Amino acid sequence: MGWWEQRASNWKMVVVAQVGGAAGFGAGAFFLMFKSASIPVKPVFVAVAAGLGMGGSVGSSVSIPWSDVVRQLINPNFRPPVEDYGYSDLVGTFSCQDIQRESIDFLQATASAIAVGAQYADVQCTDISLFRSSRTLFTTRIAVPRNLPQVGRALLDLPQVQGGLGAGAFAFTGTLFYIGTG
Repeated sequence: MGWWEQRASNWKMVVVAQVGGAAGFGAGAFFLMFKSASIPVKPVFVAVAAGLGMGGSVGSSVSIPWSDVVRQLINPNFRPPVEDYGYSDLVGTFSCQDIQRESIDFLQATASAIAVGAQYADVQCTDISLFRSSRTLFTTRIAVPRNLPQVGRALLDLPQVQGGLGAGAFAFTGTLFYIGTG
């Protein structure tokens, strides 16, 4: 069995890039990179989705906390955890083969201006089935910065350094397609 068919329960996902917009009805494309300590590659999928919302965005949720930028400036020997920036833990056990061409839902609110921004999203992937009820393959919550719901430290790192432009709120549903490895 190769990495494509290998199931894992320790997946993480990052939104590498996204573009979307809506004025009532809208659509978007989300480029997602997955990683797992059990899988030797980082598969990349594109989610093409449509739904309801207002506003638009171009950018990503790969972000750098301001506190890490300051620590790096103060101490050049500080090594920020760049491998973890933007990655969110997934709840579910699946393989890449399991999620290929399956349904994915995004419930997202985002605001960003060139190099700073904040984002919150609920993501759920389910299998598409005509003759039985759908099963959930994975779910996650993406909060950029990670401490967005908290008040204390969130003030330190809000907003974060990230690529992006736009503001909006969306409820999109679509399909995942494998496009390569990162």
